[in-house]
Amino acid sequence: MASSHRVHFFHLIWSTKERKNLILPKMQENLYAYIGGVIRKTGGCQLEIGGIANHVHLLVELSNPDRFTALIRNAKASSTAWMKKEFSECRAFAWQDGYGSFTVSASQIDRTCEYIKNQEKHHKNRSFESEFIKFLELHKVKYDPRYVFD
Repeated sequence: MASSHRVHFFHLIWSTKERKNLILPKMQENLYAYIGGVIRKTGGCQLEIGGIANHVHLLVELSNPDRFTALIRNAKASSTAWMKKEFSECRAFAWQDGYGSFTVSASQIDRTCEYIKNQEKHHKNRSFESEFIKFLELHKVKYDPRYVFD
């Protein structure tokens, strides 16, 4: 083959520090747009974003996996600073240290987008903690329950 072709889709999940309900409905749209801008500047494409007051889900397309760590670091650090600056009630805003990253097949993009869009409905009956553990188990991630949440 004369050239290389690649595309990667990642379902990313991270919560606020100690899963505090800091992302108010009035903040969500602007926060999500801001994170999308950071992802674009880092070389990715945000296909979907959604969440509730204590966490976010993103579906991101990234052709250069060498930018993966920078994408997450920049999205979390920049959005933390932005939240503190834009919203006086968020002076103590922080994301958890870790995150979840799960690869998504191109055939599952629409299904994953729908899942992310329906976070409010989804969390009427399920906590973030149980949802995240389910993702780890479905993707066969080995983990120590003592260190999953901060």
